[in-house]
Amino acid sequence: MADVTVLGTTADLADLREEWEGLVSRCPGHRLSQGYRWSSVAWQTVAEPRGRGLHILTLRSAGRLVGIWALTSHLDKGLRLVRQLGAESSEYTEPLVEPGPLQGKWMERLWKAARPLGDLLFMPHVRSDSPFARLPEENGFRCFVDNKLNAPQILSAAYPDWQTYLVTVSNSHRSSLRRKRRRLCDLGEVTFRREVTPVDPATIDAILALKQGWITRRGYDNDWLTLRDYRDFLCAMTSDPHDPGSLSLFVLRLGDKPVAFQINAVGERHVEFLIGCHDPAWDRYSTGELLMQDCLHWTLQRGLDYDFRIGDEPYKASWARHDCLTFNCLVGLNWRGIAVVWMRKIAQSLRKLRFRLGKIRRSLGLGREHTPLRDRKPLDR
Repeated sequence: MADVTVLGTTADLADLREEWEGLVSRCPGHRLSQGYRWSSVAWQTVAEPRGRGLHILTLRSAGRLVGIWALTSHLDKGLRLVRQLGAESSEYTEPLVEPGPLQGKWMERLWKAARPLGDLLFMPHVRSDSPFARLPEENGFRCFVDNKLNAPQILSAAYPDWQTYLVTVSNSHRSSLRRKRRRLCDLGEVTFRREVTPVDPATIDAILALKQGWITRRGYDNDWLTLRDYRDFLCAMTSDPHDPGSLSLFVLRLGDKPVAFQINAVGERHVEFLIGCHDPAWDRYSTGELLMQDCLHWTLQRGLDYDFRIGDEPYKASWARHDCLTFNCLVGLNWRGIAVVWMRKIAQSLRKLRFRLGKIRRSLGLGREHTPLRDRKPLDR
C-alpha cells in the first residue's frame, strides 16, 4: 500500500533533496522540470515571491519514495487555483513517479491527493505520450481539455548517426546553410560550444532582449518572457553548469562575438529547446539556423532526442520529423471547480456549433443577402 503525505514548507522542500534525487536516478527519461533543482529554484525565484502556497505530494511504498508532485496554489477570481511548481512558463505537467507495473496507479493516487488543495487544478502542456495523459480522459466529467498543440521532435532511435538524419533535411535547406556558413567563416573563426562556466546574468538579459525583439517583430505574444522572476529563474538555473539539474547554454561565436544562443534542458535521454535567439545584425547568415544545426548534431551524436517543445513554428518543420500532441487541462477539484469546468465545456461546444452551422450555411449558399442601396426604401424621419 502506497501512502501520500502533503508537505508545505521551504524546509520540507530542502529536506527532500537526497530522496528526490534518488528517485530521479530511478526514473530514466525524466525531464529536468521534474527534478529537485528545478523545483527548488522555481520556489525561491518565482512561486514564493508571488505568494504561492506550497504543497509537495510525496508517495511512499514500504517507506521508499516512489512518487513526488510539487504543486503551488493561489487565489484567482475567488477560486483557489493549483498548478505544478515551476517557472510558470512552458514546462510540461507530469509528476515524477518510479516506473513499473504500479506506475499508473501511483500517478492516480497523486492525482486524487491534489483534490483537497483547492478548487481548480491547472495542468498546462500535458504530453499525450505520458502515462499521466490518460487521467483527464478517464475523468472527463471533471476535466476541460483545450489548447491542443504539437511538440515537434527528433527521435534519435530512428537515426543511427548524424548523416542518416541529415539526408532527411531538404537539399535546398542544407545547401543554403553550407553556403551561409562558408560566408560567415570568411569573416573569422566560427565556433560552437556548450558553456561549462556559470553564465553571467548580463548574458541572460541580452538573450531575453533578443528573444523579445524577435517576438515583437513577428507580432507574437508572450506573457512571461519579460517577467523579472522568470529572468531570475534562468540566472539561477544557469549559475552552476556542473549540477546535472541545471540548464545549459549553447553559443555560436564569430571570433569572440556571440551571434546566436540556445538555452536548453539537457537530460539523460533528451534535449529540450527552451529559448533560442540570434543577433539580428547577422540575419543574412541565418546564425540561429546554423546554431540549430550544431545543437542537433551535438544531440544526435550523444544518442539523445531533441524536443522542439510546444508550437508549430515553420522553422521547426524543416528539422523535426515527429510530433507529440500536448494539451492543457483544467480539473475541477470540488463542486465549485466542476461548475467552472462545465461552463468552459458549454462555451466550447457553443463555439463549435456556431462554426459548424456557419460552414453548413455557406455550403448551401445561405449567407446573408444584401439589398442593393438603390433598391432600399428611405427611412421614415
